[in-house]
Amino acid sequence: MTPALVISTVVTSMVGATLPPLAGSMLFVGGLLVGVLLVAGVGESAAARVLLASRPARAEELALLAGVLTVLCRAQLGPPVIRLRVRPGEHAIAAGGFGRRSVVVSGGLLDAVEGGRLPQDQAAAVIAHAGALVRGGWVRNDPAIGFWSLPWQLIAAVAQVVASVGRRLPLTSVAWRLRGIVLSIAVVQAVQLHQVRLAATIAGIGVVSYAMPVLEWRWRLLLLASGDVAVRESGLASPLADFLRCCPRTPDLQARLRTLEGSTRVMRPLGLVR
Repeated sequence: MTPALVISTVVTSMVGATLPPLAGSMLFVGGLLVGVLLVAGVGESAAARVLLASRPARAEELALLAGVLTVLCRAQLGPPVIRLRVRPGEHAIAAGGFGRRSVVVSGGLLDAVEGGRLPQDQAAAVIAHAGALVRGGWVRNDPAIGFWSLPWQLIAAVAQVVASVGRRLPLTSVAWRLRGIVLSIAVVQAVQLHQVRLAATIAGIGVVSYAMPVLEWRWRLLLLASGDVAVRESGLASPLADFLRCCPRTPDLQARLRTLEGSTRVMRPLGLVR
């Protein structure tokens, strides 16, 4: 996330410099204050509402998930350790951790449980994976990172729209794959013109364009593996493996299934959640 945070900071500073002094100061100081509060854990619910378009789970939704919550509490991953939130517009069956205590479940997960398409133990395993990441501190700073990287997210959204249009043009994908050659030529030309800073900037853009997808992929695998270990230790490996078998088979998924299916951990007895 470092490139996204740096770019967001630069964009915010540039925009602030074009505003009247008072407005620019309020933007910069206000942004710093909100960022500090989010890092300290203040305003997590508001951040989840704004950044993830989620809301607290309603009473009828908690009643629907009563069996799921019982299983989660047995694994010490249920309320009050976590607070359930719902993202109504998400139709996929999913759950994600956010901040220090929030787990956001999709509307699709609730619909699948209500319709009987998703057994309650599998729903508990999906939520437990997200809850384990929250409890382990893996997503502790996601509210602050999400807020600070808003300019980058806006730029990325615009870039995706442009890229979707560009893919229809001939040889566009080939040009993108060969961007290293084009950037190398640009760096050499900038050096020949004694524009060292420009050359360094172009080289940095090229390195980031190649490194970010790899780093994001590795971080995703690390989160998945960490959550799988916690689910295995909580005794919910078998339900999670059953759920994953319904997903398209990929090498990464096969590796996760081997890890989960090799588990023989027994479910913890029912106990008080502290």
